[in-house]
Order: sequence, then C-alpha cells, then structure tokens
Amino acid sequence: MYTSSMTVEDMVREFSNELPQMIDVCDSKQPHVDRIILKSKTMPVYVHTSYTSKKGNVCLILWEAKNKKYVGDNSLVTLVSVMHMPTGRYAIMWSTVNGVPLYTIFTPHFFSRFAQRARINLSGIDLIRRYFKLNHSFGYNESREVFDGKEKTNIYGSTEEGIAMGAKLYTESNVFLFKTFITYDMCKGEQIEDFARADGIRRELHDDATKILLS
Repeated sequence: MYTSSMTVEDMVREFSNELPQMIDVCDSKQPHVDRIILKSKTMPVYVHTSYTSKKGNVCLILWEAKNKKYVGDNSLVTLVSVMHMPTGRYAIMWSTVNGVPLYTIFTPHFFSRFAQRARINLSGIDLIRRYFKLNHSFGYNESREVFDGKEKTNIYGSTEEGIAMGAKLYTESNVFLFKTFITYDMCKGEQIEDFARADGIRRELHDDATKILLS
C-alpha cells in the first residue's frame, strides 16, 4: 500500500507490483467490454471499472472505443492507481514511450486545477476518473531552464481538454510529475512554453517536488 514515507522509486515499485493484477482484471473484463462496444449505436464508447487491490490500493481501468474495431487486442486501455496521502489523492498512470515504461504522477493540486479550469463539478475518485476518461493520450513537449540555480526539465502534455504541466524527475525510472493543468483557451494563442513563464504558473510548476509528493 502507498504511504507518505515512500520515495518516488518506492511508488514506482508499488505500482509495478500492482500491474499483474491490473492486467488480470483487465483481461477478465475485456469480453464484457467488447460486447458493450459492439452493441453500442453511438461512438465513442467509454467503459471503466475500479477495485481495491490485494495490497489495498484503489485501481482504475478505463477503456475507450472510437469505433467498433477497438475491441480485444485493439482496445485503448488506461491503467491508473490512486495514492491516498495526507495532502490528498495522487494518481499514477502507466504507459510506454518507444517501448520504455513511463510512470506519470498527478498531484492533488493538478486535479483541483483541472476541476476549476475545466469547470468540472466533481471531486475525489470521481474527478480522477473523469480526467482520465478523456485525457489519457498525451503529446509531449519539453523545455529546459535554470530555476534557483538548478536545471529543470519542464514537461507539457497536451490532451483532449488541455495541457498538463510539470517536470521530469531525475530518478532511476522514467517519471513525469504533473503539477497543474491549463485549458487551451488560457494560452490565448501563446506558445505553451511562453505561457508557462507567467509568474503564477511558474510558482505552480516549481514548488519543490519532494515537498509536493511527501508533505
């Protein structure tokens, strides 16, 4: 089970240990999901399930079908584990980039900004599920800058409803930490990197990552 004393690598190992059960649950649900998709008269189709794992963690599995071909091995599946910390609910999503596992951590502040800026009247697990329902596929950009004497790699993840903003963590595993969310309207035609230099957004992006994760 996730605890507030864990390092980022501890969190990654905990999620990796959850993956076999998540895949088993996904496989067991797949025939039922396929039937829903094939019977649907409208597209896209969204299906989700949640459960508490053997280790006591809440896990979310989400399916999206853009047409009736998105069944079986062609399914679009998102795997998310939710971490309950003293400061709120975090989420960690697993994906691969060029065959390399990528673990993306989303903070409670990220989800509160998503709810506020996308005008989503939900909270808790419902809010997290709502975010990943439409925002599970990311187009990534990055920029480097020196902040307080330290070089940081800023990460911008473009999705259906807006842009996730955060940083790459310098850990053994490949980990992105998303700290805040903006809508495309907020950019007002600016380049994302230019908009990120605004004082308010910079403060959201450059809070100490260790403090955000473990406080």
